[in-house]
Amino acid sequence: MITKEEFLTHFFGTLNKENLDYFVFGEYACLPQDTGGSDIDIFVSVHDTPAILSILRTMIDANDIQLASYYYSSNPNWFVRLITSTWGVQIDFFGGAHVWKTACYYRPDFLRSSVIMYHGIKVLDIRVGYYLDFFKEVIHLGMVKEKYMNGFITEYQRNSQRKAEIEIMFGKETADAIATHIADGTLADGIPQLQRMMQQAISHGTVGKRSRLFFSKCARLFRRPGYVIAVLGTDGSGKSTIINAITPWLDECFHHGVVYNHLRPNAIPDLGVVLGKKEAPKKGEEPKVNENPHGLNPSGFAGSLVRWGYYMIDYTFGYMKTVLPQVLTKSKVFIFDRYYYDYYIDQRRSRTSLPHWILRFGECFVPKPDLTLCLGGDPKKIYERKPETSLQEVERQTIVLRSFCKKRKRTVWIDTTLKPEKSIQIAKEAIVKMLTPRFKNVKL
Repeated sequence: MITKEEFLTHFFGTLNKENLDYFVFGEYACLPQDTGGSDIDIFVSVHDTPAILSILRTMIDANDIQLASYYYSSNPNWFVRLITSTWGVQIDFFGGAHVWKTACYYRPDFLRSSVIMYHGIKVLDIRVGYYLDFFKEVIHLGMVKEKYMNGFITEYQRNSQRKAEIEIMFGKETADAIATHIADGTLADGIPQLQRMMQQAISHGTVGKRSRLFFSKCARLFRRPGYVIAVLGTDGSGKSTIINAITPWLDECFHHGVVYNHLRPNAIPDLGVVLGKKEAPKKGEEPKVNENPHGLNPSGFAGSLVRWGYYMIDYTFGYMKTVLPQVLTKSKVFIFDRYYYDYYIDQRRSRTSLPHWILRFGECFVPKPDLTLCLGGDPKKIYERKPETSLQEVERQTIVLRSFCKKRKRTVWIDTTLKPEKSIQIAKEAIVKMLTPRFKNVKL
């Protein structure tokens, strides 16, 4: 199988051989050996884009690389996610300039004099890259990292043409404001003001472009760029091991696009928090792990029905609010550690006791993951790893989960009592197989 280094070396080498118009911007120090945990952003001329994408498609088909996700924006930009069972990469092609809400805010012609060759790849000098990232962070975020701030000031003072370029793009008032802030040493304090000025300057004449962008997003509904993966298993079955192994691998392909959720979408708070029996986790903090999941007895039928009904709101409407918009229009991968199906396996964990037909009825309304990984194996080995319940309970849950896996589509059984690297490889291969069909015949 082709390595990431071989793929990148051959891809950029072919672009150079064909004399196609491109250059990489952003961090490039690790190229072509690796991407350094980042994606690859490439400016391409609209004229040469068909040839560049054709070369990419040919390499994908010839080297057993899977097109995991792809979508096109009317800006025009092309967003490509590639994956194999050992590596992934995200490549974003920009057909002209950086864009904010369809408005271009830096012309590539102003940057071409700073393009250099680095290990056989045309790249934008990193010093100018930091200068460019200053505009990106001001316009998009209203705050700027220190290295981009310093890089902007250095490049602005070094190159006398920059002020004239800023005036062309953002107007004289903005250019004068930047010059004044740099002279006074108050650039950091002026970021909010500059954000408003820049956004206003580039927003004119974008109504038609925004309508085209809207229709390009609608087109993604017919081939979703995002995915949902659920991981099921008893305590000690290796869910954390599998999730921790596949997350960085998937993140190579879906850069900053992997989202972890425990049990449910978590669009609404835990019922215990609502009833005042628990403290809500702080923002950005993971919920506390229950080290004694069977410590409390299940509620009666009425209480169980209330609990189940409350969380059904999260599995349906909460999913539509937090998960569905992301996977419909963006290259996101949601990983659920447990899911609704956990009711079949371990009701006591959720303190419910409901007949199977109610759970099955609820399943009709719960969105199905694209792939469910069912983890299990020798119950004795699983129990020895994490003796939180009992061996008999682990045996029961393993049997129920195995039966569930056999009766459902889009499920894969993984024996996690094998060597960890073997189980992880099986999980990765199952994910690649799931990712393959959706974009297999798409013409880039």
